[in-house]
Order: sequence, then C-alpha cells, then structure tokens
Amino acid sequence: MPPGGHTYVLNQKLMSLSGDLWIEDEQGNNAFEVDGKGFTLRRTLILLDDTGNPLYQIGQALAHLRRTFEIKHGDVVVATIQEALVNFLGDHFTIRLAAGGELSVSGDFIGREFRIRRGGTDVIVASRKLLAVRDSYGIQIIPDFETPLALAIVVALEQMELEQRQGRGVGARLF
Repeated sequence: MPPGGHTYVLNQKLMSLSGDLWIEDEQGNNAFEVDGKGFTLRRTLILLDDTGNPLYQIGQALAHLRRTFEIKHGDVVVATIQEALVNFLGDHFTIRLAAGGELSVSGDFIGREFRIRRGGTDVIVASRKLLAVRDSYGIQIIPDFETPLALAIVVALEQMELEQRQGRGVGARLF
C-alpha cells in the first residue's frame, strides 16, 4: 500500500436513480461524484468535486488501434490509458501522463485488486481488502499524486474493464 496516502471508497453499484456515483473519503463523506452522462453516443463520465464543479472528463477515444480512454481537464488531454497489446508480466494497461511520465497497471481486475505504478513504486492501490463493504473497494493514493486525477484514472480503468467483461465497446455502463 502507498505509505501516508488517503483512502477513498468506490461503490460499484448504482447509487441513485440518475445513475450518478459518489466516491467517499475515509470518514464516509461524499468527496467526489461521477456523473454518468448516459445518453451520449460516446459515453462520457465526468468527475465532479463535492460541490458539483467538473474536474475531469473520462471517455473512450475512437481514433486508436488499441482500446484507449482519455482523461481531459477542460479540452486538454491530461492522461491516455491504453490496453496493453500483450499482457506482459501482468501489465494490463499503460497510462501516459501529458505532464510527462508513464504508469503501469497490473493486478486482478475481476477481484478488484490492482496496482498503478510509476517506476517501481505504487502510486495508487485499489483493493477490496481495504474494506468490509460489499460491492465497494478502497483506493489508496500516495500524497504526491493528484487525488482527483488518480480517481479519474481508476474510474476509467473500471469502465474499460466493464466494457471488456460485457463484450461491448462504446456505451457500456459503469453504474
């Protein structure tokens, strides 16, 4: 686990009739909201702060050979997540940050036990073992990694895995 980081809770099931999902902090408070925007052709998820201000847009990029999601801040792509061409040593996805650097993702997505690493260091750890709550898992983030971006990355990975499991492309729903 990343030392000294904060833990957030991602609930995997529908949290409201509108299809929105809340991400809770360690104290159980609503910290971030994922707005599903479910009626668009290219499914877009929007990460909002607790007052409803948009932070990041998460959506599938269609102009790539491999399945790719982009995370945007406004109109600027800040992260690109691509499915690994070959699953080498358990790496399932590669994340390229616009600010520079690359992250690797490995683990058991069905069991919700995965790690996102920069170099050899865990920067984000997602695990059901962090919680005793059904249909939820904890997300730990190191202090020097931007929390909303880390959560947007996890939400994008969750959406990508859901689409893979359901055998669908664009339009599969996270919640």
